[in-house]
Amino acid sequence: MAIYAISDLHLSLASPKPMDIFGPAWENHAEKLRRNWERVVTDADTVLMPGDLSWAMRFSEAEPDLDFVADLPGTKILIRGNHDYWWHREATSRIQRIVDRNMIFLQGTSVMVGDVGVTGTRGWRLDWETADAGESGRMGEREKGRGGERGNGRKGDTETGRNNAPSPLEGEGRGEGDNPQSEIRNPQSKRVLARELAYLERGIQSIPESVECRIVMLHFPPFDERLQPNDFARMLTQYSVDILVYGHVHTGLGLWLDGVVEGVRYYMVSADIVKFTPQLILP
Repeated sequence: MAIYAISDLHLSLASPKPMDIFGPAWENHAEKLRRNWERVVTDADTVLMPGDLSWAMRFSEAEPDLDFVADLPGTKILIRGNHDYWWHREATSRIQRIVDRNMIFLQGTSVMVGDVGVTGTRGWRLDWETADAGESGRMGEREKGRGGERGNGRKGDTETGRNNAPSPLEGEGRGEGDNPQSEIRNPQSKRVLARELAYLERGIQSIPESVECRIVMLHFPPFDERLQPNDFARMLTQYSVDILVYGHVHTGLGLWLDGVVEGVRYYMVSADIVKFTPQLILP
């Protein structure tokens, strides 16, 4: 039983979105994802999915995307991303009752996979407004950028991925029925940060002490646009988390870390960066 991870699938099967406007790598990406997933993942495996599964605005519109993922091999463990408009924070339990049981939805809660404890929440970044200042903020616009190479993540060092231009995938998104951009630009942004940190702490604390490994999923990276750690990174270290999987960053936007950071093994698993192939986290 292995554990894999992949994020930011950005599916839109109910209302097909021409994803190739984001670059040639996204052409027919759902079929590419299916082919690669079925090649590496078995029904006995688990796949961690840290956010941005679907472009859908409503749950009913997301159902074809959820069915697509449910039909793939393995048990899937999901958290919300900033573009998951269809998944409101308060609706997590209701969604869990409706959706296929091989999909587990986490919101500051945890689940055991053998002797491994897994928890997660969306996360937050107060610097997001600054990071977005140079981009259009419109998801439909194509912008040209050169993506960074994925680091090899060798134990004991940290690889950095670099992108030189903003990505059109990183526009406005709604995390829980609100628009995160508007949350950033008003005093409630710090309240969102505090709430997400509370979800993370609660989730980590709910993992039994006896586990062999603690894995956290975040959608937002736990650092700012200059790769400086934020409160989420500090909490990972405080609670001796073993592994972090995260997404949000895409080819064409920002920096990412892949490797060991303050004792925590970071995995960047955005779909386009990992070539639409679930990445092995634990064999």
